Order: sequence, then C-alpha cells, then structure tokens
Amino acid sequence: MGTSFENLIWSYLFFINTGSFLLMGFDKSSAKLESDRIPELWFFLLSLAAGVIGVVLGMFTFHHKTSKTSFQVKIAVLTIYECQGT
Repeated sequence: MGTSFENLIWSYLFFINTGSFLLMGFDKSSAKLESDRIPELWFFLLSLAAGVIGVVLGMFTFHHKTSKTSFQVKIAVLTIYECQGT
C-alpha cells in the first residue's frame, strides 16, 4: 500500500488521462455533428499536465486527429518532453 501522496498522484494521473481520453471522444463526435469544437490548445495543455496517455489513446480509439500531422508531431514532442522528466 502506497502513501497518501502516492495515492494522490495515481488518482491525479487516472483522472487527467480519463478526462483527456473522454474529451478526444467528445471532440470527435462534435466534429461529426459539425458542432462547436474543443480547441487543440486544450489537448496540448492536458498533455503537458500529464494527460498525454489519454490524448494518444483517444486519438487512436476514436480515429481523431490522426490525419493531422502537425497535431501528431506536437503531441509526440510533448510525450518525449514528459518522458525526459522521469
């Protein structure tokens, strides 16, 4: 059993990545409905806030933003950046 601080970190990672994943799905459905969209900046900010796993899983699960090379490159750079911090 981890400390309460470790539990807090794991909870944060779970919620930020679950939220990132769900937002990717919501944005994909908004794109299909030609409704208001979530700005890409939010996905970059969520990735920087340790939600990159949720963003990447959402990209591939919902086939969302997979044809936007610039978005993929930016997410890849953020992923590498975050991995350097560990």
